[in-house]
Amino acid sequence: MHTHAYTLSPNFQKHDAFLQNIKTHFNASNESIHRARNELKVLHVNEIDEALVVKSFKIPRGIQKYFYSFLRPSKAKTSYKNACILQESGIETPSPVGYIEFFEKGILKESFYVSVEWKYDFTIREPLLNKTFPNREALFKAFAQFVYALHEAHITHKDLSPGNILIQKEGLKCCVVDINRMGFQPLSMKQRAQNFAKLWASDEDLTLMLGHYATIASLDVATFVKEGLKASHAHKAKINFKKRLRGVNVVD
Repeated sequence: MHTHAYTLSPNFQKHDAFLQNIKTHFNASNESIHRARNELKVLHVNEIDEALVVKSFKIPRGIQKYFYSFLRPSKAKTSYKNACILQESGIETPSPVGYIEFFEKGILKESFYVSVEWKYDFTIREPLLNKTFPNREALFKAFAQFVYALHEAHITHKDLSPGNILIQKEGLKCCVVDINRMGFQPLSMKQRAQNFAKLWASDEDLTLMLGHYATIASLDVATFVKEGLKASHAHKAKINFKKRLRGVNVVD
């Protein structure tokens, strides 16, 4: 027996039929914008002409399928709930439309999370990699301000990596995506600094971000920068060690 469960945002009841037929729409589209462990596609709702981003989560295997069927919410459900919390806290993330889960004999088989497409000009990866990128210093300061607002709302993005930070050039507006791994608790000074580690930023760029954050937060700049750089170096060393074991070239 095949069953499904879904939740649709009160703001997007017009997409009820679309959500319930998500698999048909998703499989018919070739507008994939990311395909790895999970896949993202931009789908257009014809009758409304609105662009929606649909994330299809990898089908759980082995013991994980029981874990996500009975012990933990699906990643799609978690993404939806986290997006609602972020928006209620005034943090920019694509507007959540809803999520849907498909079960077979009570076991989770597939799940999809749907949000409104957030138009952006670039991710923070581009200015991090390009030293001549326009307005770099202002961009990094705007990002530090954004992360500070996130932390002040007692929110931690646990995968704050370059591809998960979208930026609009106009107003240097930041937005976070890939939000199924979040923390919701007050952070210590050390935890705040450590949250920058996955950016894979140069020491120079990271020092600028951390210094601006510390100034905004009225923290000791030298101590905060030291903690952030220490966490960044440890993260890079860990990832590069794993790459070397696989014979992959590393970037410090």
